Amino acid sequence: MAYGVVLVPDAGVSRALVDLSQEIGAGREPLMLLGDDAPPHVSVLHADCADDRIPEMVTAAHPYRERSFEVTVIGLLYAVVPPGDYYVPSGGYYFGLEVIRRPGLDELHREFLGLGMPALGLVGEDFRPHITLGVTTQPPALPPLERVPAGSLRMTMASGPVGPFGTFPELTGV
Repeated sequence: MAYGVVLVPDAGVSRALVDLSQEIGAGREPLMLLGDDAPPHVSVLHADCADDRIPEMVTAAHPYRERSFEVTVIGLLYAVVPPGDYYVPSGGYYFGLEVIRRPGLDELHREFLGLGMPALGLVGEDFRPHITLGVTTQPPALPPLERVPAGSLRMTMASGPVGPFGTFPELTGV
């Protein structure tokens, strides 16, 4: 089972990010937009986790559940996703917020990578923290740039099964 550890913003920031996702992706043949089954998050690690190892991932995340993490958004990225991508097999257009890979976030990523479960996506030297806002089949719209968050966001740790397009419909610890 694909299982992950993520950082999630508070309810107010989450709502603003869902609204931004919907604005950018509306009418663009969305494959995935943020919402109830796709909460905004910064992934720490997604792994191919055998059912009997899920408790290990949950236990490793537990000490961090009460802690607040600061992530810094540095911009809005649009990218073409080629067909055959793990998260978007059909291909499409990705849009999301890029986050600075600070040492603390990188150490957290490496700690969970060190559990030895087969990692999914970009990891290790290629780890690129971000908040996926959506994926569409048509080029996404450009929102008013003043609506794009920049600067620091406070987030807390959660974990759960990875859903379609790298979403987390069933997070624990939120």
